[in-house]
Amino acid sequence: MYIVDERRKMILDDIISAGTVHVSELAKKYSVTYETIRKDLTYLEQKGLLVKSHGGATLKQGAIEHSFQVREKENTTYKKAIARKALEFIPANSSMIIGTGSSTFELANLLCLKSGYKIFTDSLPVASILIESDNQVFLFGGELRKKSSSVFGGWAVSMINDINVDLCFIGTDGFHNLSGPSTPSSSDAFIDKAIIAHSEKKYVLGDYSKFQRSSLFKICEWNEITALITNDIADKDRVNEISKQTKVITC
Repeated sequence: MYIVDERRKMILDDIISAGTVHVSELAKKYSVTYETIRKDLTYLEQKGLLVKSHGGATLKQGAIEHSFQVREKENTTYKKAIARKALEFIPANSSMIIGTGSSTFELANLLCLKSGYKIFTDSLPVASILIESDNQVFLFGGELRKKSSSVFGGWAVSMINDINVDLCFIGTDGFHNLSGPSTPSSSDAFIDKAIIAHSEKKYVLGDYSKFQRSSLFKICEWNEITALITNDIADKDRVNEISKQTKVITC
């Protein structure tokens, strides 16, 4: 039997991982009554961490910034599909910047099997996976940011300002009711803006769930990028709306 605070922390972890939880499943998992779980969800809702719904709860948008390790496990199949599609737009022997994020990490996994590219990144996981490849890999310097497993700050931006690449790939935390992709971190947004400014072609990688999510800091306007690459199960109305401002590539 879990103590109350421990159980509530674990329930919050469940919501962060899954996005949505159900009272019946939580009651079974933690061997408590439905009423006990409802009280736990009410407590977490009062803390501003979730929104209760009929029979369960969902994570409140913008309440918590997921770590890279958590985001890496979300919608993995769909992110891999996006990465495979993104690979089609990379010319041989080109230069690129791969930004921080779980979808961009999947692209890095595929680039490990390729050679002849010049790849710059602010992402520690991306750099770590590409170090084994036959590509030239450059990691920007700067202060380390734990949540996104990346570097940020003036040093990183100054290095980005010194280069111009053929293309870039950046991630996003979502863009629901926004006129462009967003991120929960002002420092990540600042880095992404610099990356976009120094790339000839700019691609945003965002799985279908990002159409229902948004975050605090907008990275750019849709008309500033070359294309959004997403899944073909994404909300059709929203896809059509964004298509008026930039190209949307589905897979």
